[in-house]
Amino acid sequence: MKVCKFGGTSVASAEQVKKVAAIVQSDEQRRFVVVSAPGKRDSADIKVTDLLIDLANAVIAGEEIEDKIQAVVKRYEENAQGLG
Repeated sequence: MKVCKFGGTSVASAEQVKKVAAIVQSDEQRRFVVVSAPGKRDSADIKVTDLLIDLANAVIAGEEIEDKIQAVVKRYEENAQGLG
């Protein structure tokens, strides 16, 4: 039994997630997969971890957070759409 962890750029886009899926499926011993937050897709992008930190800081400061929540949701929706 193998446990695999993927995060950052390895899950930053739908294409990267497809590569991760191929890695996991290539060895039946890989039975458990742990996934952390997506990283940057390119140099101008923002890591999901940084979006979450920004959101947490806004909550602590009592600021409006809807736009920050939507930024996080959008990143995951983009990956989901790319995966069909």
